[in-house]
Amino acid sequence: MKCKIITLALVCASLCACQNLKAEKNVDPGPSSYSLAANTGSGPKRVEYVPVPMPGQFMAKKAQKSERLTGEAAINAANKKAMKQPNSGEYINSIMTFDYMEGALYQVYCAPLSVTDVQFQNNEHIVAVGAGDTTRWVVTKASSGIGANKREHLFIKPFDEELTNSLVITTDMRTYHLMLHSTSKTYMASVAWRYQDSEGGMLTAFDDNLSDGGGDVANTIDVSRLRFNYLLKKTTKGPLPDWYPKMVFNDGNKTYIKFPAQMQEAPNLFIGTGKNNQVVNYRVQGDYYVVDNVIYWAQLCSGPDNSTIVQISPKK
Repeated sequence: MKCKIITLALVCASLCACQNLKAEKNVDPGPSSYSLAANTGSGPKRVEYVPVPMPGQFMAKKAQKSERLTGEAAINAANKKAMKQPNSGEYINSIMTFDYMEGALYQVYCAPLSVTDVQFQNNEHIVAVGAGDTTRWVVTKASSGIGANKREHLFIKPFDEELTNSLVITTDMRTYHLMLHSTSKTYMASVAWRYQDSEGGMLTAFDDNLSDGGGDVANTIDVSRLRFNYLLKKTTKGPLPDWYPKMVFNDGNKTYIKFPAQMQEAPNLFIGTGKNNQVVNYRVQGDYYVVDNVIYWAQLCSGPDNSTIVQISPKK
């Protein structure tokens, strides 16, 4: 009997040991860096433990800094950003009026056989002009007006189309950087600037001329001295242009050409007739071209290759 009791105790001890070993194998891992995932397959379900990042385990990826350009890439990007193109909303008659900004690259479009007039603020004096290509481009200095109304100009003309050129103009007030482009037909008749004054307002290069009499020269001349002895004649085929002058006259000192208010394209003005004519200095004042001397023979030209011509001649 005693032997049976001992044997039964040994069997119970063995069974307890097996249960403890089995429990150790299935022990709950407790809080850890693992979460429970169940196998959803059709076979027997098996419990697996899948790693999950703990807070602070992975650091946030730092934002990459934008790449800084150097060399030619930096120059090209800066020049592209500085370009100022003509804008239809900034035209005053045929004058493209840019806002002046130091260091801006103003894009100016020219054409062979046409002259682009670049005009500066009253009493702003040109000191020097530098051009990249001085062989295929002509740049001529001129002036208009006298006294407080004197203004300096540059007349620009290319010899051929599809050319580019750089032009730097220094004056006693500012520096201008122009990029010149020549096309077969399209050109800018005139270029001027709008400047910020000391009170934060804006002034154009020709505000002084328009301030007297509201821009109408009829309010500033002596009508008793006027001479209207001029003839106008269109010498080329086709309809009359929208800029066909309404009248031409002089007061013994200056010559005035009045244009329709609704004209869309401003013509070029040349002194003389035929192939030997020359560009004449003039300024735009309201609906008028004003020439600071008396002229009798002249031509107004516009269109491709100046194909539309109106001859001005003295009345006999």
